[in-house]
Amino acid sequence: MRDIRIWLNHWFSTAYHIIELIRRDDRLNFYVIGSSSDENCVYKTVCDEFYAEPPYDDEGEYVLFCLDFCRAHAVDVFLPRRGMLAIAEHAREFGALGVKILAERGAKTLNMLNDKASAYAMFERLGIGSVPPYKIAKTAVEFEEAYCELKTNDNRICFKFTRDEGAASFRVVDDSILSKGWIHRSFNTKITYQNAITLLENAGQFPDLLLMPYLSGAEVSADCLKTAQGNIIVPRFKGTGRSERIKFDDDITRTCERIAEEFGLESPFNAQFKFDSGVPYILEVNTRLSGGVQMSALALGVNIPNIAVNKLLGIDKSWSFEKRDATVSYVESPVEL
Repeated sequence: MRDIRIWLNHWFSTAYHIIELIRRDDRLNFYVIGSSSDENCVYKTVCDEFYAEPPYDDEGEYVLFCLDFCRAHAVDVFLPRRGMLAIAEHAREFGALGVKILAERGAKTLNMLNDKASAYAMFERLGIGSVPPYKIAKTAVEFEEAYCELKTNDNRICFKFTRDEGAASFRVVDDSILSKGWIHRSFNTKITYQNAITLLENAGQFPDLLLMPYLSGAEVSADCLKTAQGNIIVPRFKGTGRSERIKFDDDITRTCERIAEEFGLESPFNAQFKFDSGVPYILEVNTRLSGGVQMSALALGVNIPNIAVNKLLGIDKSWSFEKRDATVSYVESPVEL
């Protein structure tokens, strides 16, 4: 059997682990092609070929680049991250080239789940899990109004763009950073209320913002995949530092089962939760492999990336794991590029 040529475009650095997990296969040989706009990304070291991607501001132009790339490099399987939504919308064109895409085929569902405001409204309508109180702001004035509606004496308000990845726009409004002693502490994602208002007023137009009370409990990242054998759902509770605890929670499992069922998700997805007063509130659903899926693989021995790629190729790989608590962590290792 010839090698399966698989392409990953502009992924997180942790694609290093995803590539290694995909290659752990007892039946298929994978030839991995990587690309990124960062020529020094670490996962290039585990690729058979690597290419620097040109900058593209227009998604349509980027899709054309991807189609040409697949044609030129005889790609069999495409794991998109950059431009995933636009690529999914052109799935038929990739299929005409014989390329299988590890992404949901329903562009409407993808767009909805990747917009937090739309996703929250749908979760509420369908009664999926628990959604935190929230407001949407499109202007600085709407931000002030939403903040006042959500703010109480006992909470802090946080905000982020409704379309965000990796919490890049996430901020917590906290005026206590102006108090004595904060000069010796990290502000991290904290911002004062007045600075937030000034920032938005100076921005002019900006993407829609989602405001909600800051939830102070444990953060959970659940790695999920629907298979012929059943749904794989592995909740990872984020600890202090780099540790994560695998712990199976019935509410989280039920919510992930409903998400997979209601939206017909066939590709890997990752659901993010945050606890508050014992309730796991759903924060977002990422319709891709998570940046920490290797932690699930290590803890329970379930290789979600490899199972997902095999499923895409029409192969139902059997899997099993014991639902046990486990704590995992990681250390950084130097890699010469």
